[in-house]
Amino acid sequence: MADDKDDSGKTGGKKREHIRPLAALGGRKPPAPEWFEKAIATPSEEGAVEVRGARIRFSAWGEEGGRGLLFVHGGRAHRNWWRPFAPFFAEDRRVAALDLSGMGDSDWRDRYSLDLLVDELFAVIDKAGLATRGRPIVVGHSFGGWVTLAAVEREGERLGGSVVVDSPLGVPDPDEGYTIIKANPDAGEPERWARVYASMEEPITRFRLLPNQPAEHLYLIDYIAREGLRRAPMQDGSGEEGWTWKFDPLKGANFDINFQRDLLRAARCPLAFVYGEKSLFAAGDGMKHLREQAAGRSPFVVIPDAYHHLMMDQPLAFVAVLRTLLSCWPVRFGV
Repeated sequence: MADDKDDSGKTGGKKREHIRPLAALGGRKPPAPEWFEKAIATPSEEGAVEVRGARIRFSAWGEEGGRGLLFVHGGRAHRNWWRPFAPFFAEDRRVAALDLSGMGDSDWRDRYSLDLLVDELFAVIDKAGLATRGRPIVVGHSFGGWVTLAAVEREGERLGGSVVVDSPLGVPDPDEGYTIIKANPDAGEPERWARVYASMEEPITRFRLLPNQPAEHLYLIDYIAREGLRRAPMQDGSGEEGWTWKFDPLKGANFDINFQRDLLRAARCPLAFVYGEKSLFAAGDGMKHLREQAAGRSPFVVIPDAYHHLMMDQPLAFVAVLRTLLSCWPVRFGV
């Protein structure tokens, strides 16, 4: 995730330093292992589909006719977060990753809703040919996990299974379900403003992950930072071009995320959960409720020494976990 604020913040009255993993590199690309270079060099099909007035971009790997697998990115992210990983699943599957509207290379909207994002998810499933051999599986990280759960709630019968990767889930109210994000109707119309930098190196050095966390595999962080930038006119009226983040700075304003029921009790397709051992979201009442409901119903995997962005923290462990999971699931897991 990108951030243009000062290098410190306050939480509970205490100063908290923002971790900017790439700052010391000064914009230079870090060395990368062979598996990563091979993965991002793997050819993909680039496609788009129009969904209620917005052009939604996606990438696809593998031959049509294989079992479908769709990756959904988190907030302020983009489909290329999944490019280092998608080829590992494309040998016998049809794999795709999309840019949700307002992020990546997809169009921005005047207004966003969870229902619109679910429309985008299923439109890409159809356009990319992920459902030609039965019902596909969807893997969603963080905000993408909420989109995935919304798809399960609305049309889960169209899915063969859904994997929620480190999404923050709360304890549902028995009458009102989950309220993840509640819009502020009194906030007014915020200004759509995004900072434009003179060089690519400056925003890359400022890039950080949200929630705040360290990062060891700098080649992955550098890659997603570079892929999250686009050219834009400088704001000084010089006529020159600079660099800015691709995401819509307004996305999230006046945006409710609410689930009307406890999805963990009556999901419309099989669910699985993967969390990072050190993630902020792997503890608390919400996680206790999730573990209780997953027992005997859904596989629940914790990746050691991983934070919220666990595919960036333990990339090959993440691939191994997901490969193993998909090889033996969906099935009913014993207590």
